[in-house]
Amino acid sequence: MVVARLYGVFQRDFKYSVPAHQGLPVWHDRRILPGGLYEEGFWHLISQDDRNTGVRLPEFRRAERLCWCRPTISNWSDGEVTVFDYLEGSGKVRTYVWLRSESYLAVLEKQQKKIGDIFMLITAFYLDGRASEKRIEQKYANRASQEMQSPP
Repeated sequence: MVVARLYGVFQRDFKYSVPAHQGLPVWHDRRILPGGLYEEGFWHLISQDDRNTGVRLPEFRRAERLCWCRPTISNWSDGEVTVFDYLEGSGKVRTYVWLRSESYLAVLEKQQKKIGDIFMLITAFYLDGRASEKRIEQKYANRASQEMQSPP
């Protein structure tokens, strides 16, 4: 029942309309894995990997902030939002959209599609403690882009 309500928010914000970030459309992962009921893009916004089993399980702090995802991404130029690119160990550059005051982070990846450039929504989550905040602060300090950031 709760997941179905959350999915309604996801449909409104990402499936039935397309948000934009820096003037580009933001897409989500539309794959539904075998045995799954929901798109991977939705599942990654309300769940996290369980350290013991490796299975994605619903995560309350992440799920309760689902309605923050679209406004955070769309209002990237607001002074409350810090945006930066970070070169991941995988070699991919990801765009971090960080609502510091609420310890909320969305992660996007710029991709080229037949229609042109888009941002793919990778995930979004609540930074649940000082260690998580410090990890993102470190990424910000080592960011690939300097021109988009808001002051800390």
